[in-house]
Amino acid sequence: MCVRERSARVTFEIEAAGETCKLTVIHGEFEDGAASSGHVGAGWPAIISSLKTLLETGEALPLAS
Repeated sequence: MCVRERSARVTFEIEAAGETCKLTVIHGEFEDGAASSGHVGAGWPAIISSLKTLLETGEALPLAS
């Protein structure tokens, strides 16, 4: 059985930090007891790491299987 949850909100804040910038990702507004709220924390570090590598080298990290 598939349970449909209300969509959560992802906000990206980009601010100057000297000669670089700081990216803050806020993933919230989950339904109370939403199963997805426990899973998103594991995905963001890999996505942000790949984005950082892409911006620095021009190539993203390979996707994990």
